[in-house]
Amino acid sequence: MRYLPSLTILERLALWVLVRSPRTSLVVVKELHWPTVFTAANPNDPISGYVTQGDAEPASMQLERIYHLPSYGEDE
Repeated sequence: MRYLPSLTILERLALWVLVRSPRTSLVVVKELHWPTVFTAANPNDPISGYVTQGDAEPASMQLERIYHLPSYGEDE
């Protein structure tokens, strides 16, 4: 969390819980007016690995693709 200097203790705690959750595969945080983007990805999830590679498509297209994927336990 040293990369996100202006987060409060509560925000850091929430991020810590999200990153360690077994149901969360990708967490992306960008602070307002700060150039660094923090990502934490589950290595077992191919979509989160694709997003964190950082090549091919712009981030907006990757997030659009993730948004339209079926939810956990949902059929397509």
